[in-house]
Amino acid sequence: MASSRGLPDTLIDELWRRAVGGIGPFAGAASVAEDALRATEDDVEAAVRRVVGSHVRLAASSGLLTSLGGAATLVVTAPAGMTGLYLLGTRLAAAVAHLRGRDLEDPVIRTAALVCVLGGDGTELAERTGLDLVNASLLYGLRRLPPEVRGQLDTRIGYRLTSRFTRRGALNVTKLIPVVAGPIGAGSDAMAMRTVATFAQAHL
Repeated sequence: MASSRGLPDTLIDELWRRAVGGIGPFAGAASVAEDALRATEDDVEAAVRRVVGSHVRLAASSGLLTSLGGAATLVVTAPAGMTGLYLLGTRLAAAVAHLRGRDLEDPVIRTAALVCVLGGDGTELAERTGLDLVNASLLYGLRRLPPEVRGQLDTRIGYRLTSRFTRRGALNVTKLIPVVAGPIGAGSDAMAMRTVATFAQAHL
């Protein structure tokens, strides 16, 4: 069923499903959030900071995907570091949303989190879809969009993510590959994760 929706939609479906539900030893967003909340004695904002810190450290680590091994597949043959970075960023945004009391099964929350994963590109896409982010919050604006228009934004986010994968390595939509560890640029990936955190903290 998912494959009939096209690669961009399938990509964000898979990112969200795996970030929220987890993959083997890679814990899902709610689990990560609840662990942080317990560690900070139910201080929500301290838990948010703890989640951010741990994700930035993971992004900076060359062993980012080691724990995943070959246990899972994504929908494209994207470079392992890029795959892991977006999976981690999606989990970070979802964990922040959960800590702030958002329902991760709400499609509006999913769209908002994915906007945060793209950072400035995401808010640009949201504004091009018709959101006025100067005078209204991202969540308020998304809730006012008709579902079909919000679905179009989801697809645009998928296209933008797909194009980023393409710039880092050729796509091959005819097969799935194991998610394996690969070398990543520690500094740039840590900065990218901090950007996701900044947008997630501001908009979720």
